[in-house]
Amino acid sequence: MSNLLVQNIKHTNGTTAQTIDSAGRILYPARPHALVDLGGDASYPAVANGATIPFDNVVYETGGSNYDTSNYRYVAPITGLYQICFSTILDGVTTLNLYLRVNNGIIHRWYIADSRHMTWTLMYHVNASDYFDLSHDTGASRNLYQDSTPTNRYTTVSYTLIG
Repeated sequence: MSNLLVQNIKHTNGTTAQTIDSAGRILYPARPHALVDLGGDASYPAVANGATIPFDNVVYETGGSNYDTSNYRYVAPITGLYQICFSTILDGVTTLNLYLRVNNGIIHRWYIADSRHMTWTLMYHVNASDYFDLSHDTGASRNLYQDSTPTNRYTTVSYTLIG
């Protein structure tokens, strides 16, 4: 049996691809990930029926600048399986018919009725340069909570390369 005894795995240009600490935990500092929110002060801005949800504030991002704040979309930097996590609260008890798109085609829908909160996680395989965005077709505008204060960040979406 052979052992590979290293702490860091690096590219020839010096970029650390992986670090293994003394307890065996693995860190991937360049793994593509973005956490975004609606930004702004505490309020419930309206998102029009059929409009892309305007996630315009990048909270945290690794592995490049892959979130496009102008078009409210995450562009996959490499082909792979991505985990998408979403959470929101609405300004009142209502319905919400939300959908996730890849390259403007709907890949999954979520629906709530008589609720103020929606949370979900999905994994989906895409190719490099494909993009994710979110929208709704509930029939009317919906008011999603925005607040970029870390302790009040209720409406977020994150995108993470899993493998």
